[in-house]
Amino acid sequence: MPRTFDPPLRLLLADDEDIYLQATSELLRDDGFLVDTARDAAEAVQRLQAATYDVLVSDIRMPGNLQFEFIRQVGDLAPELPVIIVTAHPTLETATEAVNLPVVAYLTKPLPIEVLIEHILRSASVVRTRRAVGQYALRLSNWSESLRELEALGLRQQGNPSKFLAQEVLGLSLANMAGMLTDLGSLFQVALGEGSGSLPCVSGHCPRLDAYQQTLREGIQVLEATRTSFKSKELGTLRQKLEQQLES
Repeated sequence: MPRTFDPPLRLLLADDEDIYLQATSELLRDDGFLVDTARDAAEAVQRLQAATYDVLVSDIRMPGNLQFEFIRQVGDLAPELPVIIVTAHPTLETATEAVNLPVVAYLTKPLPIEVLIEHILRSASVVRTRRAVGQYALRLSNWSESLRELEALGLRQQGNPSKFLAQEVLGLSLANMAGMLTDLGSLFQVALGEGSGSLPCVSGHCPRLDAYQQTLREGIQVLEATRTSFKSKELGTLRQKLEQQLES
């Protein structure tokens, strides 16, 4: 499981116990997480409405959530958000009810911070992957729609419509290919860090990582070679992002 994410994981920690809230949030921040806190359900709802989080860590017995009212709202406020329950008062009733809610883990206090972090990383990997796949699918859909629009536009062009269409399609394709490489970066990040044995890495050598880096290099070379033919600030920015990702 990857220990770090780019961008860093953003967590919402909701608990009405001040000492636990402050201590846990500081430990998580020290480990590289971005952490916002809420002391009751109302404040947590405001946080969820104002920002996007990777994981929610929530108590049960806090104002506004005594009967899981807040956790039920999460499904409407942030449908993909995984919820980790951390409670000092575990019961069979709440554990059973949690099964029917967007709860990915039901943990009891006190617990080592490493245990909580392990569950956070596992849950975040899933949600980041889903978002990356969604972004990838959206890009493909938009690309397809843009190609159809260009095809229709090319048919109405005077002079040399074939040349116009070829140039426009190449420019569009280069931009989308570079963007897709960026989208795939987060998928590689998760895949390369998943459990032992799924992607063998020996002595620092990972075949799939090498292939990913080679793909990035080829994408950069294409963008560099065509920069005079397709002058675009966006393409230049994408090339710089790919170079930075390759060097990181």
